[in-house]
Amino acid sequence: MASAARRSRASRRHALVACLAPMLVRGAAPGSTRYALRVAYDGTRFKGWQVQPGGARTVQGELNAALRTRFGGADIPTLGASRTDAGVHARGQCAHADLPVAPLGGAPLELLEHQINRLLPDDARVHDLRPAPAPKPWQAREGLPWHAIANAAGKRYAYRLTARRGSADPLGRLYRGHVAYRDVDFGRLDDALSCFVGEHDFAAFANNAPGLDPSGAARSTTRAIRSATLLDEGGGDATLTFELDGALYKMVRNVVGAAVAVADGALPRDAIPALLAPGARRADNPAKAAPACGLCLEEVYYDDY
Repeated sequence: MASAARRSRASRRHALVACLAPMLVRGAAPGSTRYALRVAYDGTRFKGWQVQPGGARTVQGELNAALRTRFGGADIPTLGASRTDAGVHARGQCAHADLPVAPLGGAPLELLEHQINRLLPDDARVHDLRPAPAPKPWQAREGLPWHAIANAAGKRYAYRLTARRGSADPLGRLYRGHVAYRDVDFGRLDDALSCFVGEHDFAAFANNAPGLDPSGAARSTTRAIRSATLLDEGGGDATLTFELDGALYKMVRNVVGAAVAVADGALPRDAIPALLAPGARRADNPAKAAPACGLCLEEVYYDDY
């Protein structure tokens, strides 16, 4: 069973690579070396991670612009392990980029990190820049390099919420979602979270249609949540932590929203297993997504980085 789940996750990662970034899957361009880097950002003023048409301010856009300036106008696209949406924060986003070797000039990577960060706005920072690890055997056989998405082994998200009856703390309003203005039973919330642990079809917790991959096959909406825990911080505040293999668009926020709805009595607990059953869709789920400001991508896990 476990090996089948691992094969399923590997298959999804491989398909995702082909779907999202064909231009970055093959080896680095001549004269370039693939690097891995971690990115932290305050998502408040970003329209998400991924570059968007129309010039919206995104983390990837700012990072690409900083690299372009540092490397003399060269176009150096980046690719992130997670496409966080507008208003979502990150401490441990991971990305890769193919950097020209010559302009490094033997300078230590710490200096290059410093130079990139000088070119980034104050609400985004790069750290742990290093040459990308060696590709896995399956990648090497196909001539593929290490890849921020394909090599990810899991992710950890934290959702910080408040359920205070009055106004939210003004000092935490940008980083903690105000999910309810009435009492929320955190015991029931914890119990609701347990329903999501395991491998399920999360189509009813995704805000976009799955669509098709380039081969014409339907994209899978099956994901595995390895753990979901609640830390009661007192005063109506709590932090929910999720360890998972990957997430669909707005999946974590929709899971939080449904769990809160169960905890405050707006949604019966028995509704959760039904929403996780094959065939359920987002329209069947009456719970609203929790606010973006409470969500933070804490870490992307790798076996070798």
